[in-house]
Amino acid sequence: MEIGLGCMRLSTDPDRDEERALATLRAAREAGVRLFDTAAAYGRNAREHHGERLLARAFGAGLGELEVVTKAGMARPKGGWRPDGRRKTILADAEASRRALGVEALDLLLLHAPDPRVPFATSVRALATLLERGVAEAVGLSNVRLDQLEEARAIVPIDCVQVALSPFDEDAVRGGVVERCFELGIRVLAHSPLGGPKRRGVLARHEDLAYLAGAHGVTAETIALAWLAGLHPSLVPLPGARRPETARLAGAAATLALRDDERALLDALFPIGELVRTRRAERRATRPRSEREVVLFVGMPAAGKTEAARHEGGLRLSRDERGGTLKDLARAMEAELEDGARKVVMDATYPTRAQRNRVLEAAWRQGARVRAVWFDTPLAQAQLNAVDRMLAKAGRVLDPDALKKAGRADPTMIPPAAQLRFARTFEPPREDEGFDGIERRAFERRPRPDHREAGLVIDAALLEEAEDEAGWLSRLAERTPRTALLVTAWWPDLGAAERGAREGALAHRIARLGAELAVCPHAAGPPRCWCRPPLPGLVLPWMRRERIAPEKLTLVGGGLAPLADALGALSLPRLR
Repeated sequence: MEIGLGCMRLSTDPDRDEERALATLRAAREAGVRLFDTAAAYGRNAREHHGERLLARAFGAGLGELEVVTKAGMARPKGGWRPDGRRKTILADAEASRRALGVEALDLLLLHAPDPRVPFATSVRALATLLERGVAEAVGLSNVRLDQLEEARAIVPIDCVQVALSPFDEDAVRGGVVERCFELGIRVLAHSPLGGPKRRGVLARHEDLAYLAGAHGVTAETIALAWLAGLHPSLVPLPGARRPETARLAGAAATLALRDDERALLDALFPIGELVRTRRAERRATRPRSEREVVLFVGMPAAGKTEAARHEGGLRLSRDERGGTLKDLARAMEAELEDGARKVVMDATYPTRAQRNRVLEAAWRQGARVRAVWFDTPLAQAQLNAVDRMLAKAGRVLDPDALKKAGRADPTMIPPAAQLRFARTFEPPREDEGFDGIERRAFERRPRPDHREAGLVIDAALLEEAEDEAGWLSRLAERTPRTALLVTAWWPDLGAAERGAREGALAHRIARLGAELAVCPHAAGPPRCWCRPPLPGLVLPWMRRERIAPEKLTLVGGGLAPLADALGALSLPRLR
């Protein structure tokens, strides 16, 4: 049974103390800790390599007797955390880590986190290069999903995976990555094994843990660490420490022997115990089966799930209507099945394996079958649905503040970020999760018979740069005598006064065309509004009002091309 030490806060805390940090590291080693977890980014910035330099200073030549796990590929903009999975960054981080630690080769180098802006394979190939060059003796991953582990293993041997895992953090286990690691003989390092700073004190207040701690003459945290470390031989908890007395807990936990009945008590208290000890297939196979069914919807917000639920039949459970968490929804489902419900429809988004597993496990306990219905709606189509839904409920496209307020009362009133977040975290449902069947439904937009008119949308930039103003406008007017016209604009770098002046400069041209001007007044950055091009918030309300048929619509301007594709309209870079 092994327990390591997480060294992050020794380097990242605002009030870090160098001498206290050195004493903490040495106390951990004296207590029997032999694995120390750090990262290139542990410090006040990504260039400091403070955590690695601290280890080198604490142990000197004795560092070779220990195992140091470090990580590459994380930036620290203004003290924050942002993955940087570029090849050049990972290679540079690793070389700098080697110098900071004063070693010829790193014991174990992990990719700190996947970077959504960089193809995951690119980052993993950088690890493979470092392994080939001898910069690292072994490589691994941190904060990854099951599909990412599988992708990485096709490129380079993976020695270790680090994930958040504690009595309170079950996602890595429910998502399947931990079980797959154990099957492959890959070590799992559990960071934040006591739940992190936000959970500080929770374990100490737990009655049963306090009883066991008193019986063994240790702290509740020591009991929890010993229990976690004993769940599987390949599981290594990494508690953090800022003081020598805290570091000694890791050593004490590694030598603490819990009786079988004590472990059983903790397994009953924290579901993660059974989830780690038993394989998913075993938990499913041991449950009695019945004809009762759970239908689990999977799809991003505004994908068309709620309408489909009306045709599915059975008892529908929706977090949008009930409130609470997905955990609460799973409990409600299990209670309904226990009370005799024959069919329950789970109407939520469920983007991840971990979220879906909670429903599966609860259904298995009741002997119910689980069928997944995957609404494979493209992001651009779901964005159109979200704006259409807003128009139907509010009569207009709400600005960010109004949308935030409306969302408190009606969770279906969503900002663009809700769908982007789903797309970023989505794991397609797979049979190995334990489903009895998976139905994949492609999205089909129903035509609107009352939308028959023609329309033309022009990017304001084209009007502003037109040189032959009179001729250009007259030709356009001649070509579109019975066509509704809309001019769209977004000037994110302008203030209100400058934006007003820009609109005024366009007014006479727009008037000559008999067009309408629609402007997004919001700033750049992550989209908070629905009106920023190419999102549909400027164009769709106009289309509904003018009853424009998509097949009779032309959008002019390169920036409008994605919206044209989503609408099924014609796209032109410029007017011919």
